Amino acid sequence: MYLKQIELNHFRNISGEKLDFGRQINIIHGRNGQGKTSLLEAVFFLAITKSFRAKSEKIVLQHEKEYLQITGLFETDMKDEFSIRVYYSGAEGKHVFLNQNKIDKFSQLIGKIPVTLLSLEDLELAYGVPANRRKFIDILLSQVSPIYLQALQVYKKTLSHRNRLLTLISENKENSSILFPWDEQLVKNGAYIIRLRQQFTDFANTKIAGYYQRISLRDEEITVQYKSNVPLEPEADDIEKIFRQTLFDNYDADIQRQNTLIGPHRDDLIFYKEGFPLKAYGSQGENKTLLIALKLVESEYLKEQTSENPILLMDDIFGELDNERINNLIGCVIPFGQTIITTTSREKINGLADETVRFLEIEQGKQVK
Repeated sequence: MYLKQIELNHFRNISGEKLDFGRQINIIHGRNGQGKTSLLEAVFFLAITKSFRAKSEKIVLQHEKEYLQITGLFETDMKDEFSIRVYYSGAEGKHVFLNQNKIDKFSQLIGKIPVTLLSLEDLELAYGVPANRRKFIDILLSQVSPIYLQALQVYKKTLSHRNRLLTLISENKENSSILFPWDEQLVKNGAYIIRLRQQFTDFANTKIAGYYQRISLRDEEITVQYKSNVPLEPEADDIEKIFRQTLFDNYDADIQRQNTLIGPHRDDLIFYKEGFPLKAYGSQGENKTLLIALKLVESEYLKEQTSENPILLMDDIFGELDNERINNLIGCVIPFGQTIITTTSREKINGLADETVRFLEIEQGKQVK
């Protein structure tokens, strides 16, 4: 996948700008607060239909402006062109268009533009709560499988309804038998979610150590564990059976807590270095290297599953990397196709070949010509 051009209107501090990108590595450089990260945010917005920095479009709408608009022109690896346009106003809400045709459900666009994002906020993947890691794997798998996205949406709705019923049962307003049809929905979709998450974890364990070692220049073993409170089995039917039984065994606890305690909504990813959890024992630099390696694994998985090179977005990640590690990282990303990187220091990557890299300097939301 290749983003040829993006046009922004009233998006954060970018009033109106049109930028062209190169097919391989694009370095967006400039001082802090000039709009570099906003450009990455806009690309992500086109792919996922939402921001990775804000929960509401109101936040990214430029102050005192009535609407925002982002338009991207893309080209697939098979040389087919298409455009995506996102429009938002306080009065009309959000609308998304594919080749000028309005999309009824935003989820229809997920996976059309495979994208991988690495930002400073992603340090929360290593240090933060399990919800951050579940969000990471859910966004990834939703891009490669519309069925996964549908299962996830149904699971969340079912879980919310089941929790409401648990409250009614706890207050003696309903009988526990009312849970049965909702449990079946929860089990069916939850088992599918668990199985695909485990498949990605298995894939990650074949790749992540190699990327980590290339970037860190250390021969250290890195592994990933998908930690589920539903015991994992190789077949979906077995997972459903065990999930169903585990739910049944926890009825009393669920009713007492008025909350569902078992299921993929409570699962986690654990990262280990030489058998020890990186979250507890790794330095900030080691965790940052892990995250970069994880994002490269994500990109390779997207490429394998979609047969399309993903767009790799990297926001200000060079801070703690020396020139050798930066060059190793660049060497890792070139095979994936297009990469867009922001940095405050162009000097860190001045040694790259001109035919490989396109530099774009940003100042006050505008490209410096």
